[in-house]
Order: sequence, then structure tokens, then C-alpha cells
Amino acid sequence: MKFDFKKLLPHVIAVVIFVVVALVYCKPAIQGMVLNAHDNIGWKGMAQQSIEAKEKYGHIPNWTNSMFGGMPGYQVAMEATHSVLFGHVEKVLSLGLPKPANFFFLACICFYILGLALRLNPWVAVLGALGYAYSTYDPVIIGAGHDTKMLAIAYAPLVIAGLLLLFQKRWWAGIAALAAGATLQISTSHLQIVYYTLLILGALSIGFLIDSFKKKELAHAIKSLSLALLIGILAFSSNAIHTLTNWDYAKESMRGGVSELKQSGDKNTTSGGLDKDYAFKYSVGIAETYTLLIPGIYGGSNGGDEYKKSQFADKLMEVGYPEDQALQFANQVSYWGGQQPTSGPVYFGAIFMLLFVFALFFEKGWLKWSLLAAGVFGVVLAWGKHAEAINYFLFDYMPLYKKFRAPSMGLVMPQICFVLLGAVAINNLLFGNNAAEQIKKAWKNTAIATAAILAVAALLYFSFDYVSPNDSGIKQNMSGAMLQQFAQQGKQPTAEMQQQAETFGKGFVAAIQADRKGLFGSDLMRTAFLLVLGIGLIWAFAANKLKAMPALIVLLVIGSFDLLLVDRRYLNDTKFVEQGDFDNAFTMTEADKQIKQDAGYYRVLNTTTDFTNESNTSYYHNSIGGYHPAKLQIYQDLIENQIAKNNMQVLNMLNTKYFIVQNPQTGAPIAQMNPAAFGPAWLVKHVHFVADGKEEMKALDSINLRDTAVIQTKFKTAVGAQPGADSTASIRFIENRNDYIQYESSSSANQFAVFSEVYYPRGWNAFIDGKEAEIIKVNYALRGLALPAGKHKIEFKFEPKAFIMGDKITMIASILVYLVVFGSLFMAWRSSNKAIA
Repeated sequence: MKFDFKKLLPHVIAVVIFVVVALVYCKPAIQGMVLNAHDNIGWKGMAQQSIEAKEKYGHIPNWTNSMFGGMPGYQVAMEATHSVLFGHVEKVLSLGLPKPANFFFLACICFYILGLALRLNPWVAVLGALGYAYSTYDPVIIGAGHDTKMLAIAYAPLVIAGLLLLFQKRWWAGIAALAAGATLQISTSHLQIVYYTLLILGALSIGFLIDSFKKKELAHAIKSLSLALLIGILAFSSNAIHTLTNWDYAKESMRGGVSELKQSGDKNTTSGGLDKDYAFKYSVGIAETYTLLIPGIYGGSNGGDEYKKSQFADKLMEVGYPEDQALQFANQVSYWGGQQPTSGPVYFGAIFMLLFVFALFFEKGWLKWSLLAAGVFGVVLAWGKHAEAINYFLFDYMPLYKKFRAPSMGLVMPQICFVLLGAVAINNLLFGNNAAEQIKKAWKNTAIATAAILAVAALLYFSFDYVSPNDSGIKQNMSGAMLQQFAQQGKQPTAEMQQQAETFGKGFVAAIQADRKGLFGSDLMRTAFLLVLGIGLIWAFAANKLKAMPALIVLLVIGSFDLLLVDRRYLNDTKFVEQGDFDNAFTMTEADKQIKQDAGYYRVLNTTTDFTNESNTSYYHNSIGGYHPAKLQIYQDLIENQIAKNNMQVLNMLNTKYFIVQNPQTGAPIAQMNPAAFGPAWLVKHVHFVADGKEEMKALDSINLRDTAVIQTKFKTAVGAQPGADSTASIRFIENRNDYIQYESSSSANQFAVFSEVYYPRGWNAFIDGKEAEIIKVNYALRGLALPAGKHKIEFKFEPKAFIMGDKITMIASILVYLVVFGSLFMAWRSSNKAIA
């Protein structure tokens, strides 16, 4: 067959554009530098023990001891027992580009495929792809190290493309795109983005069903959706090793586990899900939605690069701050909205928002209404607690939604839908057959709507107070600094001095508020200019004063540059560091060196930082704390009710042998040994039974846990009789290999042993001399065993059924996905060649 290179050329050019833009934007990555991203550092600390275990034992264990007293390690690092995973395709699809250029390229190429699925002009598809991939949310989360989220966002358009191809009866291409996209997206394990993608698919399906019903083509719609459902099941099955373990773990975690301490009827509590105050913490203010059009309306971020000049920085320099530090401080306090802190706004680009508004007046049909409904629904979800009546109801009753947090993430839905709808509209305008009157009417309505939107923005500009919850702290710090300066000069603070200090502090607050207003104003003018320019381009084309391709190229250039310039406020060259500097985040301190001299098995509590939100300690030690968004519910309860108030009995039962504290003289971390730690396991003299979890937790306040085990009465049968008196009884720790723990016991009477290991009923099995024994929940969060008299070998083995079953299903389903995707691609190619012939 004759190869038609002309048809391929536009796609080759599109790929080259995507590669060049990604590499230019991420230039330091080409030079071998890496992002200094908080979450990447966090993951490295979490996963280090698992990585070291693989080096030692040849496999990544399914349990880690390095965080929160122990938790399933597959929530941090996981590997299947086989290499048959469809995720390998990602390396080919991303062309081996360095991180994070690969993220932007994947998002571009997947959206480009979506554009082609809707038969958009390739240049329009390029425009939409760049708008989608470089919407500011993407560089913001990449800069924070949210890699799996970004990958899930990148694959979402490919999933949507597959469904739309099925609706068009382009069966083979649709099957390939949907199977590949869904499998790759689910493999990221970022199920919240998968969930939002499913909501978009649901809106599209409802719209198509209604349209098919009107056209009396319901059979086709049912066939398409049935096929999509089967492909979806296959995609989830090919990732069963992730989906089953996540589902299983959720039943015991903060995202699904029910705390035994919660009061029924509590408005904040949702059965089987997160507490609302935690889940809705990052809710987008209703007025803050304007960042989609004006990025700096609420100051941008805490720590971006909004200001090159700043009144606040100038005042800091007046009191001795170096210029770079002053500007850095100004940027850290720029954001004044309710999502404290935030790494950046969600900005879709003025041109892309203009195209979306134009689409509202120009487009018709089910696709418009489905995309609009899904996008608006995503905005409402993002409002979170600011639309409490709606969102609290949805959180309680919408399937699975209660498992997720950070409603602001819902803006991913309009990021896809609004950009796609705008691309469809500009494609139909430039390359469709439209009546002049229709274009004129849509242009007029767009101009009126745009003017109204800008008028509201102007009213907000003049009505905002630009006050942040953090401003009072700035004022107090600056006022206090002046008073301290008076004190150093030997002056007693007078009322006049205090008033002078107060005025001094207020001056700094007034300066940063002026900076915020200035940022809003400059971005408002910038957006207004772009909107007027865009409206002018549409008018020029409608009036036959500008051809389609020049108009499209101008839109592409100004739309892309607008986004890229704003993106660089949040992800730029300064965010990259040398690999060695990145690794220095885990440089061993003197405290670490001191503790590592102890080769025993114990835990560490780092009091120099927020121990529930850091993983540096986990890099070297078994930590009482850690860094994970879905802690085990029983451990979270223990943190809130015991560890937070420094109950030493509880810290001792967790085998907290070392505390990292701050040296009062030098400020450096030092290690303090706790000789009272109970060790890996101990025998108790008494068992104290309580009715429920509330009594169990309360008992930890007063009972001597070294001598007494607190157990709920539901385990009374498994406990049996009280421990027998035996002064020679002993239990000895042998080894801990994460998934396997061994002890030895000896006694002349029956005993009860408490193990300093977190109770987790979904996979841990206990054996006494090879015979399985029931693990008993002790002291609210630990494991216990009733031991018979004599000498015994005690073993704990972590054998999670969800992982074992998921691993097998993944292998079989992955083979099927390979066959389906590449078989469908072959059939699509074959059908295309037949059509040409």
C-alpha cells in the first residue's frame, strides 16, 4: 500500500510541538536536575525501608514498620509478583522524556487524541491540548510532587476519547483508546481523579442516551455503553492489585474505617468516610472561582513567584532584609483566600475561558450540554463547605465520594470540559458551515457576557479588603520586633512607643494588602486585554477580514504564552535542584547517628517537627509518626487521644525507645533514650475487660499497661483464663522482616502476651508452633495472643488476601488488555486501509 505521509505530517508536527514546549518549559530536567518537590521527598522517606527490604530480601514487603507504628506497605510502595503490567506502555507513550516534561507531554498527546476523536482540525486539537496540559493546576501540583495525580489528569482525555469514539461507531479505535486510557489512569492509583473522570463519562452517557432516544437510536447507545462497561471492568481488573488492596485498606483507614470513638449523629461524621472538617479543608471560595479567568485575584499562592517588585518587600528592606529574602517573604504571604496554605490558583487562561463562553452561545447539541453540566458540577464540588447544603448532602450519599478530600480538586472537571467545549466551538466557527447571522449573534452575546464578567471583577477589585487570616501575625511580629529593639537600647516601653510599634506593624500589613490589590489589578487588566483581543479576532474572522488559519495560529500563540507565563510563577527553574541537593533532605543528623548505633528493634518519636506530617524520621527509623493521607483509623484515634497529650504509658507500649528533641543550647536535634519502653513484646499479669472502644481508650489514661492488658469483652473467649502466676515466664523477640515476625516464649503456666505491633485484621495471621491462633485487639491499637504453658515458637505472617487475589487477577487481566488494545489497533488500521482502497 502507498504510504500517505501528507496525512501523517500534521500529527508529527503536533508531537514535535508538544515535545519542544515541554522540554523548553522544563529545561533544567534536560540538564539532569530534579524537582525539589515536597511530596517527592515525602514519598522517598516513606518508601526507603521498603526499598532497603527489597535490596536485602529480593522483594518489596507488603508491610512497613517505618510509619505510624506500622501499616500496609503497599500503600507506599508495591510490586507485583510478575511483570505483566500494562503500565509499561507509559514509557513508550511518553517518549522517554525526563520528568516533569513527560507529564506535560502525556497530557498534550492524550487531549490531542480526544480532539481527533471529535474530528477537530489538528491545529485546533493542538490549541486545546496546550490549554489543557498547561492550565496552572498542572504545574502547581507537579511542583508539589503530586505525580500520580498529574498522571491521572494526563490520561483522562484518552478515556473520554474512547467513549466518544464508541458513540460514533468507530468501534475498534474506541475500544483501544478506552481500554488503554482507563487501564493507564487507574494504574496511577489516584482514584479521586478517576472518580471525577467517571463523573464526566456519566454526564456524556446521559446526554448521549437522551439524544439517542430522541433519534430512535437507543439500541446503539445501549450497545456502546455496555461495551464501555465491559472495558471498564477489564481496566479495573488489570489494576486489581491496586484497587482491591485500596478497597480493603479503606475499611480500616480514615477514609472508610469507622472510629469506635465517634458519636452517632455528629454532623461532622460521615459513616464509612472521612470527617467533613478534614475532607472539606481545601474548599474553593465562590468568588475565588474567578481565578479560572484572573489568576491573581486572591494573591495567587503562599510561596510562588508573583512579585518582582513589592511594597511589602520594600518595607522589609528598609529594616535590613536582603532583597531576595524580602521578595520571598512577600510571596509567602501573598495569598489571602481561605485555602491556607495553597501552592497556586487554578487558571484556565483568558483565551480558553473566552472560547468557552463563546461556545455557550454558539454550540448546540447534547455534547455541549453534557460538557457544560459536568464542568459546572465540578465547580460546585470544588466549592465544598462554601456550598454546604449541596456538598454535605453529596458527601453523605453520593457513592464513594466520602472517601475523598480536598474539594478544590473538583476543578479538574471543568479543566477538561471547558477547554474541550471551547475547542469544539472554535473548530466549528473556523472550519464549519455556519450562517453569518448565527456567528454574529454568538459574537454579540459573547461580547456582552464578557463585559459583564469583567464588570463584576472590577466591582470585586474595589470592594475586596485583601485581608488574610495571617495578617494579624505579621503585624504582631513587626510590632514586637520594634519593641524588642527599644528594649535592646535600654528603653522601657512607654505608651507612645507601643503606639509607634503598633503603627509600624500596621504599615507592613497595609503594604502587603496593597501588593495583593496591585496583583489583582494587573492581572485584571491583562485578562481584559486578552479577552478584547480574542473577541476582536472572532469579529475579524466573522467579518471576513481574517482567514481561519491565521486566526487560529494567533489564538494558539497568545493563549499558550499567556498560560506559560502564569505557570512560571509556580513552576520555574528555581524549583529544580541538583540530585545531590535533593538527596540532602535526608542527611543523617547527629541524633540519627546516635540512634542508629542501637541495632535493636524499637521506635522513634521526633518532637522537633509535626510528627504526623513528616517522613524524614521514617527514612532512618521506625517512626511513631509519618507522612500519609490515609492513616489507620485506630492509630489516628490513638494520636488524637493519647500521643497528642504525651501519655508515656502509651508511648512505652509503642516501644518508643528514643525521642528526638531540640538541643536548647544549639537548636540542633539530639536523641534521648527512653529506658522505660516496653520493648517489642511483653507478658502481662492481668487482663482488664471493657465494654467497647470508648472505655478501652479511656482506660489507657490510668491503667499500668506494662502489667495489664485492656481488651474488649467480645474477645473474652479468645483470651480464656487470666494469666497464671509465673515469675520465670518470658517472651523473646527473634526477628522482624516486615511481613514476618518471630518470637519465642517460655512459661510454666498460661500467659497473655502483648506485642508492640499495630492491630490490623486484614492480612496478619498468627501461629504458635505452626498452629494458627487468634490475634486479639489489645490496648485499643495493639496485638495480643493467649499463650499456653511451655516453650513456643510464635510467628506473625502478613498474608493479605486482597493483595494475593489482586496480583493474580492483574496478571490475567493485563494480558487481556494487551490483546484488546493492540488487537483493536490492528483492526482499526486494517479497516482504515480497506476504506482507502
